[in-house]
Amino acid sequence: MPSIFDPSQIRLLSPELVLTISAFLLLGLATVKDPEARQWTPLLSILACVATLAALLAYPLTMGLAQLQLPESTIGFNGMFILDAFSIFAKVIFLVSAILTILLSGRYLDEERAQAGEYYALILFAVVGMMFLASAGDFVAIFVALETMALSFYILVGFLKANRKSNEAALKYFLLGSFSTGIFLYGVSLVYGVTGTTNLGLIGISRWLLAMEKGQAPIFLLGVILITVALGFKVAAVPFHMWAPDTYEGAPTPVTAFLSTGSKAAAFVVLVRIFSMGFLKVGDRWALLLAILAVASMTLGNVAAILQDNIKRMLAYSSISHAGYVLMGVVAMGLGRSVETREWGLEAVILYLLIYTFVNIGAFALIIVLRREQVVGDRVADFSGLARRAPLAAFAMLVFMLSLAGIPATAGFVGKWYLFGAAIKADYAWLAVVAVLNSAISLYYYARVVVMMYMGEPQDEARIAPSVGQRMAIGACIAFTIVFGVYPQPILAFAKSSILLLAPWSP
Repeated sequence: MPSIFDPSQIRLLSPELVLTISAFLLLGLATVKDPEARQWTPLLSILACVATLAALLAYPLTMGLAQLQLPESTIGFNGMFILDAFSIFAKVIFLVSAILTILLSGRYLDEERAQAGEYYALILFAVVGMMFLASAGDFVAIFVALETMALSFYILVGFLKANRKSNEAALKYFLLGSFSTGIFLYGVSLVYGVTGTTNLGLIGISRWLLAMEKGQAPIFLLGVILITVALGFKVAAVPFHMWAPDTYEGAPTPVTAFLSTGSKAAAFVVLVRIFSMGFLKVGDRWALLLAILAVASMTLGNVAAILQDNIKRMLAYSSISHAGYVLMGVVAMGLGRSVETREWGLEAVILYLLIYTFVNIGAFALIIVLRREQVVGDRVADFSGLARRAPLAAFAMLVFMLSLAGIPATAGFVGKWYLFGAAIKADYAWLAVVAVLNSAISLYYYARVVVMMYMGEPQDEARIAPSVGQRMAIGACIAFTIVFGVYPQPILAFAKSSILLLAPWSP
């Protein structure tokens, strides 16, 4: 039996190894009793992410993207690990999300009196799981990476030990997450029973041959359904969204920002990887099923968000609706009658995940900035009169709300334009119409926050003074949202180059 371990392939894992070693070093630093030494933990965690980013980009810069798109040069460990432009793009999203989260966390943890080094180590461990998810080419690797990410988030959600909402959110997330893991494993076992392998590429070949000889195997279809259900939980798509509002509200706000972006992006990345390699073309029946999930997620998320007074819950339901938008790209990816259509769907998904990361973290950053002594800052009313107290903060929130609604001249508009275009190209124009109507509905509750900031009366005259890290994070998010809303060509080119390997694999 051939060994799956080849020492020469370790270089493929260099970014993950850098981040894992850094996380363990941070855990060791957390045990140091000297408070001054522990104050360096946030900076060291950011440096670890930057070093990982450098290690990640070193390989493509030396080998060239043209070579990265050759499967022979990217597949390692007997097909369990894939390094290609798609995985690199996804890993950049995860690392950027982690860096922004760490920048937002320092002052917040001080306010909550929960500053601890293991917090930052857990963020790094979660990113390690996400990065392995992006490169996983086997269901075994996907499961291990998924649990690495999930276990880190279970602890992070309940990190505020003295907060009952945080404890309740962590328990709900853990229980429902455990159920989804069981469903995922059951689905994988059924797929393995039919195909005799857990390798995504071999599953795709086996399934194609089986379909030509005997037609579609019912057990295989059931396995696909269960795997889709489990991943639907991870992306908070309706009807698997029940955990999201309570978890988003109860978790520490920086964790909520990280969970709504990094975790969701990782789940969609692995969903794309599984369907593009293992399940190949989704087919009409699967496309219709995913389209129904998309419509349900968009509609329920937007309607429920209108009723929320807590802005974290509002953004939780908003996140559910955005999961529905991204599912449109998955539908186009699977149903596309041509390579061009499938490429458009894949490009739309990965592009929207990048844009949503910056915009949503920016929105949560303003909630974090409002957090101060005796003021939680997570209610819509807390933004009343913000334009008079902090005009720059109000302008930043205005930009993020408009971008989430998909208003032109913002990055959010570019992302939605590509998603809606992907649905139309896949002959699902009715889905694009539903998405446009839902975007119009979402404008109501996003505008409610804007009206509160600019027309409401300030509840107090307390000065808002973000930390240096928070200023940097908000500045980066607002710059990305505006610059790439006006001039999106660079990220469009980056997204297009990242999917050239996957799209042709969908015959």
